Amino acid sequence: MKNMAKLSEVLRARGYVHQFSSEKLEEITDGQKRTVYLGIDPSADSLHVGNLVGLLVLRRFLEDGHKVILLTGGGTGMIGDPGGKSEERNLLDEETVARNTKTVAAQIRRVFGSDEFTEVNNAKWLAGLKLLDFLRDVGKHFTVNAMVKKDIVRDRLESESPISFTEFSYSLLQGYDFLYLNEHYACDMQVGGSDQWSNILAGVEFVRRKSGKTVYAFTWPLLINKATGKKFGKSEEGAIWLSSAKTTPFQFYQFWLNSEDDAVEEYLLKMTLIPAGEIATIISEHKRNPAGRYAQKRLANAVTSLVHGEKVAHVVGDVSAAIFGDKEMGALSSEEQELLRREAPTYPVRLGLHIVDVLVETKLASSKREARQFIEDGAVMLNGGRISDPNRKIMHEDFQDAPLAKLKRGKRNAAILTLG
Repeated sequence: MKNMAKLSEVLRARGYVHQFSSEKLEEITDGQKRTVYLGIDPSADSLHVGNLVGLLVLRRFLEDGHKVILLTGGGTGMIGDPGGKSEERNLLDEETVARNTKTVAAQIRRVFGSDEFTEVNNAKWLAGLKLLDFLRDVGKHFTVNAMVKKDIVRDRLESESPISFTEFSYSLLQGYDFLYLNEHYACDMQVGGSDQWSNILAGVEFVRRKSGKTVYAFTWPLLINKATGKKFGKSEEGAIWLSSAKTTPFQFYQFWLNSEDDAVEEYLLKMTLIPAGEIATIISEHKRNPAGRYAQKRLANAVTSLVHGEKVAHVVGDVSAAIFGDKEMGALSSEEQELLRREAPTYPVRLGLHIVDVLVETKLASSKREARQFIEDGAVMLNGGRISDPNRKIMHEDFQDAPLAKLKRGKRNAAILTLG
């Protein structure tokens, strides 16, 4: 279904606009329908949350009636883009690239909610290039003077980190991709993150030089994790993947649930399909009671639904509420209890064990003295009931409603107990 608002208005409202090569954005987005392409790096067997921004931008183009091409860099992925890297990347073999490509394509279809897009792999045309022809027909249109001035190359040179000719030649191949897609698919627009601006712009100029045609470039701002100050990316420690085998749905949900208050509105706009007007209402509701984390819950549910499906999002949301919220263990289904056992930190306890010792063993307290202090302060709860007696012991009744018991210290620290 098409958006009522113009595409340019939607992109601006959600913070997706960084740079574009036309005088006005409307010239690219709101006039004739275009064929837009995004290059996906197949260096891993999964996309990560940083890729979601680009996929959601493309989904907006799709819904507005534009054609979309997803180019998997089977050829360029064996070389590597120097941008954002402090060192040379490992080169991948064809089999690994092909396997990664297949997995990534399935993730893209889920995020798009559609298979109405074209998949291509640049290995198809790059693998057959002859060196002398490439140098003559492509290389002569790129000057070394301009290439070394690019931020992505200059940063590597200034840091004195080696950059091989292999990586240095990446932008030539990317420019050739644009020309090939323009000639064979009538592609007239390339999009990407802001760190790709110089490469994309070089492709725009290359197409103009070779064919005289006008094609366009568009980039969105890189998403920054405000908690770390670093961009969302798979090369960063603790990357959050779209693959459930690499980041479980529960971990994925918790990542968004733990978003900082000053970032949650931006994430809702850029990482979900929730209408902008509804997001404004969500933020207004959240500000009335920030401790309830209403905005984070809506964010976590929306992004998890997008990546893993609504059913999975509902299950992990219930499990999260049981661990950190007010949901009782007995209210969980058997499927949810099993998920909780797998995903949450569980600790076996025996009947008669003192609650003080349990707090220390579950690391909710660093010492018995601190555990007693927490109890005296009224900060410890077992299955929703406040513990006031430091001599309280684990009893059979604690596990009557479910085979699990929830021990909490404060609002955001919890451990799940099982009878061992």
